[in-house]
Amino acid sequence: MAVSVVICTYKRPGSLNEALLSLSKQTFKDFEIILLTEKGDLSQIRQTGLQSARGGIVSFIDDDVYCPPVWLENTVKSFREGAVGVTGPTYITSEFKKNRDCLKYRRLRQYQEWMFKVPTDPGKLSPYGAPSMASNDEGNNYNGEVEYLEACNMSVNKYEALNAGGFDHHYIRTSEWCEVDLALRLGKRGRLVFSRLAALYHRPSQAGVYKHRLSTVHRWRNFVYFQRRWIKPSFRRHLYWAFVWTYFKLKGYGLF
Repeated sequence: MAVSVVICTYKRPGSLNEALLSLSKQTFKDFEIILLTEKGDLSQIRQTGLQSARGGIVSFIDDDVYCPPVWLENTVKSFREGAVGVTGPTYITSEFKKNRDCLKYRRLRQYQEWMFKVPTDPGKLSPYGAPSMASNDEGNNYNGEVEYLEACNMSVNKYEALNAGGFDHHYIRTSEWCEVDLALRLGKRGRLVFSRLAALYHRPSQAGVYKHRLSTVHRWRNFVYFQRRWIKPSFRRHLYWAFVWTYFKLKGYGLF
């Protein structure tokens, strides 16, 4: 069962080289690497990778991850057991935690999880669309089915993903939520699995496209598009919208 590993990268040569080095050490050898270096909407770039892949499994990883030698072997194992999508832990080591607000501002995370009923298991959404952040936590040993796949550790059955419609181009620029959107559609076609053995290390970079994440307008547009498609209206959903809008604005002003 051949695999295509797709990496969308832009102006991050240091972290990209380390990601490629980790792939060279994989115990599973039947894979190709597709590097996509163009600038544009990430949803469309990911779709290009999905369509051009020669492998029946397509694994999307970020250019700032490091994959342990058995990452791909354990990912493929879950597909052989019948999954149509596989994800796993996205551990963030201590030196990189300052680059992720959900780890840097623990009180804020705790408030969000309490207020919006965020699940403690990874790969799950709250009733108001707030995603679990448990895949980042090294103490989490969850194994089982999930609702969505982590964006930086997302492997799919190519043909099922294409039949589900692929990545939606309505998600623009950094295209946040396009991966969750595809996973929710893919999950209607088969099992999505979180395997704790398919773990990688995410070392969030603030180089390359990071500055575009500070643009409130496109992030908000992507968020609202996802919410209106998948999350039922409710009073608390609107509170969650207010929470996210405030966070985006403060982030854009450099207050986070």
